[in-house]
Amino acid sequence: MGFLDIRHAAYAPDSMIVKAGLDPDNDAYQIKFKIPWQSGEMEGVEGTNPVKYTIRNVRSEHPEAVAQFRMFGRGRVELPWNHTVPVGRYVIDMRISNEGHFCDLDSIFIVIVR
Repeated sequence: MGFLDIRHAAYAPDSMIVKAGLDPDNDAYQIKFKIPWQSGEMEGVEGTNPVKYTIRNVRSEHPEAVAQFRMFGRGRVELPWNHTVPVGRYVIDMRISNEGHFCDLDSIFIVIVR
């Protein structure tokens, strides 16, 4: 039944800085087209498809904001363009899985909201 190898799993870069609020003048394009904040994709994962990437936990001082974080595709972390996540540091733990295999990665990605 397939395989899953995450020995080289990593983000490059491994963090993302997000604005707490958008400026109507400087960020007009992002506002107009509702462009979300997105990380790059996870690199270094090999395995039998389909491989699923999910957020297992988001550690922060603001647990009420965790529901706004989303993960899709090959581990891309996303926040909506109009998020209400408070200023702070958000450390993401994730799970990578496929049929018959899974691996949990702690502190794999950091989102800094300022």
